Amino acid sequence: MDTVTVRKQGNSVGVAIPAETRVRMGFEVGQELTLVELADGIKLVKRNLALEKQLAAAREVLREQADALAELAKR
Repeated sequence: MDTVTVRKQGNSVGVAIPAETRVRMGFEVGQELTLVELADGIKLVKRNLALEKQLAAAREVLREQADALAELAKR
């Protein structure tokens, strides 16, 4: 397990990912990662654009069909 140090970067803070970890995980310079907050820390995951599009479409359907879904939930 690697240890990283939180460093000031402008108005934010950041950490450097060790080169060996970066290569093993396939991270590229400029690649966006999703930060997930957990009860005991954080998790960085590669963005999955296909999944994000599917979730956006599902949210839209849920928004459009909210009344029908609420009626079904009563049954």
